[in-house]
Amino acid sequence: MGVGKGVGKMARSSGGPVQQRRSYQHYFRVRTEKGSSARVSLAPNSVYGIATSRGTRRTQEDTYAVACLSLPACELAAAYHRPPAATGVDSETATQWKKRLDEASPEVKALAGQLMWFGCYDGHGGQAVSAFLKANLHKIFESVEPSLVTDTVQYTRALGGYFRRFTGGEITRWVRQEHLKPIRAGPALAPGRTGRLPNQRPPGIKSFAEEQREEELQSKNTQELQSKSAPRTMSELIDDIKSDAQGHATLAVSASASTSETNVDDENSQSVSSLEDDSPGDSDETSDSSEDPTDYATFTDRIQPPEDVAKEHMTLAERATLSWLIADRTIQANDDLNVGGSTASVALLHSLDVPAVPFYSSKLVGMTAAHVGDTRLLLCAKSNGEAIPLTNYHHPDDPAESERLRRVGAGMVTDSFGEARWMGALANTRAFGDSRYKRAGVTAEPEVITRIINGDDFAFIIGFSDGIGGVMSDQEIVDLCRDARHPSQAAKSVLAFAEELGSDDNLTVLCIPLRGWGQVGGKDTTKERRELRRSKTDIFRDHRQ
Repeated sequence: MGVGKGVGKMARSSGGPVQQRRSYQHYFRVRTEKGSSARVSLAPNSVYGIATSRGTRRTQEDTYAVACLSLPACELAAAYHRPPAATGVDSETATQWKKRLDEASPEVKALAGQLMWFGCYDGHGGQAVSAFLKANLHKIFESVEPSLVTDTVQYTRALGGYFRRFTGGEITRWVRQEHLKPIRAGPALAPGRTGRLPNQRPPGIKSFAEEQREEELQSKNTQELQSKSAPRTMSELIDDIKSDAQGHATLAVSASASTSETNVDDENSQSVSSLEDDSPGDSDETSDSSEDPTDYATFTDRIQPPEDVAKEHMTLAERATLSWLIADRTIQANDDLNVGGSTASVALLHSLDVPAVPFYSSKLVGMTAAHVGDTRLLLCAKSNGEAIPLTNYHHPDDPAESERLRRVGAGMVTDSFGEARWMGALANTRAFGDSRYKRAGVTAEPEVITRIINGDDFAFIIGFSDGIGGVMSDQEIVDLCRDARHPSQAAKSVLAFAEELGSDDNLTVLCIPLRGWGQVGGKDTTKERRELRRSKTDIFRDHRQ
């Protein structure tokens, strides 16, 4: 089954099925001066810049995704009041925003829950995982609920090794600890081994092909049962049950778990004026709005969270952690996906103006960065053009990652090119997929920061894959964008310079303008260095066999 298929199913729950609504769009809505609603398209190189290149590789394993999500405004407000986002300024600003929003009209409140998603994914071992993230990660992020936490944590513990004592990390407060089962310690790890065959799924997880065969068997059993006449005596009934016990059991489970298809709100039915056509054929998104993204629901039990947090809202950091772990679990459960891995850097932007305005003109912006691996997000200060990192490289030689993995017992190896490799094989210590190395500590838990920023103080956010970051410094990347007239020009400038320097990896650059766009002050401190590097680069020599 291909990427993004096998969807539309519901999670198991002792309290009955729970329908999930998906409302992400390829556009965002704004209020016009006349008080009507309008759409702004998120087509490539419209209100943001994107540039990609295969480089010298045979395949393009980088992907990206841009979408507008919808979350309850009260949940977004909660994200700014809990640590580590809850600085004094952030909390006060969020309180004032919530107060103004409570006094606003229903139309204004409807726009306040829009959350912009900008994701950059760098696959390895094939494009399967990065393509899955492009099509599904934002959908999973939007649809997860606290009732999915406990079962997800138990599954992660069952991976063993590094995760044997995992209690939830960022999402610990949502876990019913009494439901967690102890995991026995396994044998010592060998490089690249998990205790399972490379393509063997974790216990209790079925492939989509197996699920499809079971559904076909269930349908056949249903038809056979309907074709039989009702037994005339108790002995006949007992004989039927004995001869077809498995079919009856399957039907009993099916009858108790049957649900109707999820109703999806059709935004196209609303009467709104359009600022720009939102073409359904936009290449940056391929999903169909009639599908449900929750593949994970086929093997995730719903367990209600502890009573002391049952009425609270998940923060964006908690939502990101849960959705990252669920996406990773889905990848491991699908043989078509469980063949490689991918890194991911996601920027989430939320307007705190009332009424909400586009991210590129918002005075106050709620900014969240969620990240695993060696893709990168930078924030450019308007006053002096300084490059401010929003993510860290999750490499074996990073001090924080080295300390996290120290207890596993394996070690870091430096290859002949001077690059650090965990257990002699992995460049990234956090990633989606790479299931063979999960027990060795390769986790999909994201590193997340949430801050409220003044849009006038910053010019843009730029995300890129390691094909860019591997040959350029953070400041060089930001300086190349300072004089660009449009974000697409900035993205193309960065990509072109990386190619001039001889980068042989896949290349992706995503430039997101903020209110200070086009007003970068200070000096281009890396201009002379860039010119020197350009003059001394011989791409023909570097690529000569």
